[in-house]
Amino acid sequence: MPETSGSPESPTAVRLKSAVRARSLAAEGVALSMGSTAVVVRGAQADTVWRALEPTLRAGFQRSALLERFPARGRPFLAGILDQLAEHGFLRDLEPEPDSLTEAERAAYPHLESATRRPYAALAALRASVVRVRSSCPLLEAEVRRALARAGFGEVQADTEPAPQGPILLTARPGEAGGGAEYVVAADGGLWLTGPRNRPGTPDLSGRLRAWFTGRETDPAHREPDDSALRITRTLVAAQLALALVGHVARSVSDTAVPDDPEFMVTTDELVSEPHTLLVPDPLDPAASWPLPAPAPRDTAPAEPLEVPDRLDAVTHLWDRVFGPVSPPAPEDLSQLPVGLARSGRYAGCGFTTAQARENALVNALQQVVWRAPEHVPQAGTGLGLTPVAAIGAAVGDLVLRAPEERWKDVDLPSPSPAARRLWTALTLRLGVTAELRLQELDGSGIRRAQVVSGHGELRGASAAPEPDACVQEALLRAVAKARLAEEAPDAVLPTASTGTEAVASALARWAFETGRVRVTAPGGADGWRSRGVHAAVAAWT
Repeated sequence: MPETSGSPESPTAVRLKSAVRARSLAAEGVALSMGSTAVVVRGAQADTVWRALEPTLRAGFQRSALLERFPARGRPFLAGILDQLAEHGFLRDLEPEPDSLTEAERAAYPHLESATRRPYAALAALRASVVRVRSSCPLLEAEVRRALARAGFGEVQADTEPAPQGPILLTARPGEAGGGAEYVVAADGGLWLTGPRNRPGTPDLSGRLRAWFTGRETDPAHREPDDSALRITRTLVAAQLALALVGHVARSVSDTAVPDDPEFMVTTDELVSEPHTLLVPDPLDPAASWPLPAPAPRDTAPAEPLEVPDRLDAVTHLWDRVFGPVSPPAPEDLSQLPVGLARSGRYAGCGFTTAQARENALVNALQQVVWRAPEHVPQAGTGLGLTPVAAIGAAVGDLVLRAPEERWKDVDLPSPSPAARRLWTALTLRLGVTAELRLQELDGSGIRRAQVVSGHGELRGASAAPEPDACVQEALLRAVAKARLAEEAPDAVLPTASTGTEAVASALARWAFETGRVRVTAPGGADGWRSRGVHAAVAAWT
C-alpha cells in the first residue's frame, strides 16, 4: 500500500520517488505510475508541463516555493498535480543521503522507498532492529534467518520459548527501532500463510491462524510434496516474511496509516501465491447497543432503487475464497424466473432481480456468523444490510414479525397491483401451489402483515410493512422463491418470514422514526463491521 506524503501544505522539502515513471498520453495528459499504483494527470498541456517540471521534482522542492516560481495562471494546475502526487504516495522527504550502502541495504532500499517517505531513516532503523524468531520447523527457521540477514536486519536472535504444536508455525518479533509486533508463517495441508504484510501483527494473531487451520476442510487426498519442492516453498515464504518485516520497520519511522484487517500472502505447495485479507472485527453484540440516529430523509425515500451490483462489488472481501466468513453469493444453476434466486453456501436469497437475490443470500448467510448470541435478547429484533436503511428496516421487520399472534387483526386485502398479480399467478398457476393470501394489522399501528398460507396451513411467505402492497409483494416473492427452491435446491435455507426488499426496508425505517413506537440502536461491534461494508441495527418496542 503506497504511503501518502502528508498534508499538501507541508513545509517539508520533498522529491519524487525514484520508482515513479511517466508515460505520455499525447493530448490526453501524462500517466504516472509506481508499482501497481497509477494516476493520470489530464490536460492538453499536462505532458509539456510535466517534462519541464520533472527534473525539479526529482531533485527536490518545497511546495510553496515551487508554486511561487510558477506563472500565476498556471498555479492551480500545478497545485493539482502536486496534490495527486502526494495523495498517491509518489513523494518522499528530502533526506541526507549516506555515503554508501551495503549490499543488503541496496536490496532493501527500493522496497523501503515505496513504503515510506523516509527510506534512509528506515534503513537506519533496519540496522538497529533486532528480530526474535521461534519456529516449530528448524528448516523453515533457517530459511527465515537467511532472508532476514539478506534484508539488512541488525540482529536475528533465537526465541527459546517451546515450539508450538499442530500446524507449522514460525513467529518473528521485530523489536528495538522496529517496535514490538508479531509476524508469522503458518502452514498445514499444502497451504502457507505469511504476514501480515500491511500492518503490525496483534498478540492473538497466531491463535487466530491456528484456529482457522483447525476449522479448515483439507482435501483427504492431499500428500506432502517432496523435500525439493518444499525447499523452494520455504525460500519463497521466508522472503515474503522478510518483506513484511521490512515494511513494518518502514512504517515505524513515519505516520503511515495501517488498515484494520491484516493481509496475508497465501501460497500453495504449487507456488501459487496471492494476497488475502483476514477479517478481524468483533462479533455483533445486541446486548451492548447504543442509540442510532435516524437516517437522512433521502436514505429512507423509496425514490430510485440503489445500485445493488455496486454494493456487492464493495464487499467482495466478505467472501474471500481463503478467509471469507461466507461463501460467494451466486445464482449458481438456479432458475431466475419468475424471481431471482441465489445461494451463499447453504443459505439462499431471493429478489425481484438476480442482483437483489445475491444481496439477500449474502445477508442471510452473514446473519449466521456475525452475531454474538442474538437469542439472548428475545425482546429485540436484529437486522443486517449493506446500507443503514436496509439494516434498520430488517431489524424493525424482525421485531414486528415476532409480535404475538393476538396483536394481529384481520383486515381487507387491497386491490392487487400488477406486480402482486404476476407473483400470485406464478405461484398458483405456473408452480401449481394452492395458497391463500391473508392481510392483518398490528394493534392499529399502521403496520400490515401479509401471509401466504398453503392449503395445508403451511406458511409459505410473510412480510410486514406500513404499505399493504409492499408487504404483499414481498410475502409473495418469498412464497414463489420457496416453491422454486423446493424443486431445484431442497437443501437451501431461506427465511419464510422476513423483510429485505428495498421498498419494505425503507418504509419500515421511516415508520419507526416517525412514530417513535420502536427504538433503534446499533449493536456492540457495529463500527467495526460498518467499516467493512456491513451495517447492523437492533430494534425494540418503546
